[in-house]
Amino acid sequence: MVLVLLLLHVPGGTVLVRRGESRAARPSAPMRAVLVAPDRVTPGALATWKAGGIDAVVVPLDEATRRRWGPMAQAVERAGMALWPWVEVARNPAMADAHPEWMAAVGGHHDDWRKRFPRAPAKKPGEVIKAWPWVPIGYAPAFDAHRKRLESLLKDLPGNWTGVFLSDLQAGPSSCGCGNDQCRWALDYGTPATAARTPGDDAAARLVAELATNHPAKVVIPVWVTECELVDLPDARGGTGLCGRVPCAERDCWPRYARNWDPLLKRTAGPIAVGIWSGAFRRDAASWPATALALFRAPPRGGRPLAAERTIAVIEAWNRPQADGMALAKRLDAAAGGWVLALDPVDQSWEPRAIAAAGGH
Repeated sequence: MVLVLLLLHVPGGTVLVRRGESRAARPSAPMRAVLVAPDRVTPGALATWKAGGIDAVVVPLDEATRRRWGPMAQAVERAGMALWPWVEVARNPAMADAHPEWMAAVGGHHDDWRKRFPRAPAKKPGEVIKAWPWVPIGYAPAFDAHRKRLESLLKDLPGNWTGVFLSDLQAGPSSCGCGNDQCRWALDYGTPATAARTPGDDAAARLVAELATNHPAKVVIPVWVTECELVDLPDARGGTGLCGRVPCAERDCWPRYARNWDPLLKRTAGPIAVGIWSGAFRRDAASWPATALALFRAPPRGGRPLAAERTIAVIEAWNRPQADGMALAKRLDAAAGGWVLALDPVDQSWEPRAIAAAGGH
């Protein structure tokens, strides 16, 4: 057997990996990056970011931005910085419109989400409420469609790029019906299924491992968010009220969360990005980032802990001065793998829509 070794050049140094290994490579130094829309990647902006200690630029990649990726990649390379595409997976309006039966269901056992959406459609007989535009990889046809889309986006992508961030590999928001955007542990909770499920609980792990195998010279970084918290529950002292009347976080949420989370940690050895989007998740911008990271370091109910050196914090910075975002990032010691300042929004919004429950298969 011939053993082929690759030297991967990543921010801060070089990583040695075996060709064909399904594990994503791990950067050898903490990341210091900004996440911005392509239009903001100009020579002047790049020079400013680099002077401020930023060594990488993360840019959303989709079918539209791919067409103008080459010149942008050249500008980043001339600036002496690393370029990372960011691919939004589950939140996909085009796929949701084409295949509404693949969309995530809003949990049917609870309807606390209706407090957030008072004008939501009433469910008629034979209908299911879906969270548009979320199309989770937990559904088998969606999994296949997403993997094909990822390969189409990344194949022969112009210019040099170090690796890729894969956002939203979990289920859809309010998956149990509580109304909390971080509730992403369930599929078809109390609702009729409209699409076949992906076998097993390791869909995210398999997607990441497959992409890493197909692109052995790149670093594949999944982006994850925490589950509901005890402070979100009914009657919690000083609680947020984000889970309405639903007590799932005391029982089902975290063990079910771990069924998807644990295989991801087991199957990959590289970095995992933690989505710390305080405003999007209606959290306190000053205190919640540290709380979120702590939940990854020590998940409730026995989930696998995420090592600090594997943790990259993706910090919401689009509603604050960049200096404030960098100051917050530097205080997050639990994210020893580095940080990404999201200077442009990472959209986590959704809206309830009714579709026919029959005919999904």
